[in-house]
Amino acid sequence: MTCEFPIPPKILWPLTCFAFAFGCCVGSYLNVVIYRLPLGMKTSEPKRSFCPHCKYQIPLWHNIPIFSWLILLGRCANCRARISPRYLFVELLTGILFVAALWHVGFDWKVFAAWTFLALCVAGSYIDIDHQILPHEITWGGAAAGLVAAALVPNLIVEGPWWHNLLHSLSAAALGYALIYLIIQLGKATMGRLRMKFDQPEPWSITQPDGTEEPVFSINGDDALWGDIFNRPADRLIISAPTVRFDDRSFENASLSFSDTLITVTSPASPEPVSISMESVKAITGTATAVDQPREAMGFGDANWMACVGAFLGWKAVIFTIFAGAMIGSVISLTMILFRRREWAANIPFGPYLAAGSIVWLFAGHRLLAWFISVSGHGPPTTIEM
Repeated sequence: MTCEFPIPPKILWPLTCFAFAFGCCVGSYLNVVIYRLPLGMKTSEPKRSFCPHCKYQIPLWHNIPIFSWLILLGRCANCRARISPRYLFVELLTGILFVAALWHVGFDWKVFAAWTFLALCVAGSYIDIDHQILPHEITWGGAAAGLVAAALVPNLIVEGPWWHNLLHSLSAAALGYALIYLIIQLGKATMGRLRMKFDQPEPWSITQPDGTEEPVFSINGDDALWGDIFNRPADRLIISAPTVRFDDRSFENASLSFSDTLITVTSPASPEPVSISMESVKAITGTATAVDQPREAMGFGDANWMACVGAFLGWKAVIFTIFAGAMIGSVISLTMILFRRREWAANIPFGPYLAAGSIVWLFAGHRLLAWFISVSGHGPPTTIEM
């Protein structure tokens, strides 16, 4: 997306103020999306925002982007509980990004596509940081929005008729998904198992905190959701257990093989393996001398997200985003290690880095690519087009 219609100076600042105010309002809505979507709540029910502590529904005059948080000093007007400054930051960040897009793209239909994509980046990044997921509403919904934008917005990705743009958008979305899917498969082949051995038997457990959510596997101070362990039907969690207890049933010196829904127990006390349904067990506790746990190098949500990037920005953006996201992630991780914040960096999934890489492409990617080709001696910068 490049600026084809420069903004006349006399309307530049009014449009800038509009873009910032509109972006802050969108950011306020994104705060609702970030909070509610992972919890399975509708963003329209309840209609008004509410305090996450006392559930007080916030009136309109206490829900003005940026100003309300500052006036109330970051506290709920009803219960005076602290409201995270992140709410303020999301509104401010979205407003700044919308202004940057306006200045970069110009005030035509392309800017609305850019605003939509940037809003998806902000919402998806924070949800991924909080919950380690990228919801389909953000990824596949965003990809669908990108395809619609490619069909409706003239020359959104390439010069040509609407169907040319749509085909380019569709093929770039497929490329984005395919590349990350390939990386996931390669990562599974090379780093697909987390193997742990203990000199002394280590306590472990599998519990369902409220009886309705997915089970949690806990060992050595780490917790893993059942859905994060079993991403494929063939995945198995293997535990060498000196002792294990299933509700009122115990085994000693057992070898346990867990699938998503079934437990197979092999022990000296039983001539044949014992199969136990996960649904029939409320809690499992025991000790372990070795654990062989499935793991993923990346999540499939990242593949879905790259389909969204391709649909909005094209195939060049897909390739750039993957490399830029990896570089940004490496720089941040190394910086955090230098400042002894390794755990903080480890908690950030790859989705926000991909979002950052795609934003870099949106604003400066074609210039960086032109510069790289120029300095590498493969052609002049003027040969690069979006």
